[in-house]
Amino acid sequence: MHYFKLKNRIILYLFMLLLTLLFGKLLFVSKECKNLKNQIPSIHQNVIFPDFFNLNDHIVEFDDSNQIRKVKQRNVVEPIVAPDINLEKIVSENKDTSYLHQKSDFYGPHRLAIIVPYRNRFEEMKEFVPYMHKYLNAKKINHNIYIMNQVDKHRFNRASLINTGFLIARNESCDYIAMHDVDLMPLNPNLNYNYPELGPFHVAAPNLHPKYHYSTFVGGILLLSVDQFEELNGLSNIFWGWGREDDEFYMRISDKGFKVYRHGDEILTGFNTFKHFHGPERKRDYVKLPGQKKAMFSRDRVTGLSTLEYNIVKRQEIYIDGYHCSVIDVELKCDLNATPWCDLPVST
Repeated sequence: MHYFKLKNRIILYLFMLLLTLLFGKLLFVSKECKNLKNQIPSIHQNVIFPDFFNLNDHIVEFDDSNQIRKVKQRNVVEPIVAPDINLEKIVSENKDTSYLHQKSDFYGPHRLAIIVPYRNRFEEMKEFVPYMHKYLNAKKINHNIYIMNQVDKHRFNRASLINTGFLIARNESCDYIAMHDVDLMPLNPNLNYNYPELGPFHVAAPNLHPKYHYSTFVGGILLLSVDQFEELNGLSNIFWGWGREDDEFYMRISDKGFKVYRHGDEILTGFNTFKHFHGPERKRDYVKLPGQKKAMFSRDRVTGLSTLEYNIVKRQEIYIDGYHCSVIDVELKCDLNATPWCDLPVST
């Protein structure tokens, strides 16, 4: 009997010891995680973060020994895909698309300018130019392709390059334009690239674009007549770096009372309507310098075609697999008083 009491007591002691060790381990891990969180700002003292730093705005990766391996800023600028977007509403608002079906066996009276804002995207351009010529020729659409190549040392300015391309195309008998990303190519042969008689036509609509699905999105591929673009005073010139120039342009369109036309349910290919080949190795300039973020989320009623300053450095007429495009080297001018964020600070 004494032996069994001793045995039970030893088992109880061992069980209590095990619980104590487990509780101590949990306290240690909790303390280490807290210490790791506190280390994150200190190991990135030389990184410029937008406005403030907190863990909710960053993705933190740990290695096997619970040491910080990588801290990556979440995308706080790119428009968020709205979870409650009503794609059926977008389609229903564009049910009357009879005006799109104007297929012809001959080229019409209009000429389209494909305006491509560009910098260091040669691989994409080699694929884009021949493909778009074949695509538009099959639709019997007269067209020119303008590759607007930014060669100055400023940050990329997509909107100003489109404005510059518009002024050139307007003087070369084009009566409508397509603001066209080089990394987005139409796969569905039934997409509309005709003259936008009724108003701006958004080819890469939210219900079709492979990446951006919010209802006010007008990026990717947007058609406008020369008169429509002039009435809007083009795009804002304040957007240096990546993002939001299209969102401001939507506000211009809305303020002028234009309706943005889109495809309805006659396009059945959904998010497979386009090829989008922006590779992960292609880094986007998300840096937001003092004053820039506020300006990016504000309506610009000052800049546009009327304030655009640029210099054409060189123009080349080149052929890729026998298909022509105009490559225009552009130096954009920056007003440092208005947009001091056009250049990134020099790293020390």
